[in-house]
Amino acid sequence: MKVVMVTGSYPPDTCGVGDFTAHLVETLLAQGIGVEVVSNENWGLNNAFCIKKRITSLNPDIVHIQYPTIGYETGLAPQLLSCVRPCVITLHEISQTHILRRLALLPFSIRSQHIVFTNYYEREYTLRWTPWISNRSSVIPIGSSMAIGSQDRDRDLEEIVYFGIIRPDKGLEDIITLASIIKKERLKIRIRIIGKPHPKYPEYFQMIYLQAKDLPIMWNLGLTESSVVDLLSRSRIAYVPFPDGASERRSSLFALLANGVNTITTKGSHTPPEMDKAVLYASTPKEALQLIQKLSGQNQLQMRLRYEAFAFVNNYSWESIAAKHVELYKLILNAK
Repeated sequence: MKVVMVTGSYPPDTCGVGDFTAHLVETLLAQGIGVEVVSNENWGLNNAFCIKKRITSLNPDIVHIQYPTIGYETGLAPQLLSCVRPCVITLHEISQTHILRRLALLPFSIRSQHIVFTNYYEREYTLRWTPWISNRSSVIPIGSSMAIGSQDRDRDLEEIVYFGIIRPDKGLEDIITLASIIKKERLKIRIRIIGKPHPKYPEYFQMIYLQAKDLPIMWNLGLTESSVVDLLSRSRIAYVPFPDGASERRSSLFALLANGVNTITTKGSHTPPEMDKAVLYASTPKEALQLIQKLSGQNQLQMRLRYEAFAFVNNYSWESIAAKHVELYKLILNAK
């Protein structure tokens, strides 16, 4: 079996979907599936048939498009490609996108062989306005985009960790608010922000960076994966306040849980109930601080959360995710 994976972004690009695609490709290859990646293209409509020609030359059994990614920008070549040749489409984000972006997803519903969603909330949301894809859509979750560090070492970092790409709609404003409360109350707590500034939002990063000035915040930006894993495996507590709530599509959250970090986050309408035992929920930075102080003094609670976090993420291993993709590909090929 040969698969061509189409993605607008791929490492070293800064993009969560690109990281997901790289891990999926790596695991598929390890399972004996041939995979070629098509990326770094001009994704405008006028280049769609050149991309189609390149894909055809690779003689694939399956063409799989990952969408959206940063690299596509406003290009519509993936949509046209899905209309002129059968493809599998993974839609990573729909409900939180702009209405114009949602309309741009409609072409994927016309001729696609199958549409994969990363969680049940997104699938149910999409079926409300494209019910005709019901019989050719399913859910395959994402996994952690990071490796897992040693779990035998001491948790010697006392800072509160935030981990993720530095961009809007990731809850960083609440991190600034938490740091302001900590400073005001003269608490001996520091916050460590680990991540990469998103290249599309340099002004946003500068704004957050300036707001953090004179607050108890440390920055670790652009670290290698091994350095990030080292920090996470030594950290006790994280605070990641997603504005729309925690869900299966948050790869940074999975990385924290997989590395045993007690995580405080926010609950939303598409937060799966299975996550309830693995994390603590806080609706405001003030509530988060109360939970931080509670956790800091209860080693037994820390151990229980860590155990539940490992149990939760074990259901989202890359081996399992890749196996589900292979099963889907085989079903499509058998149907042919």
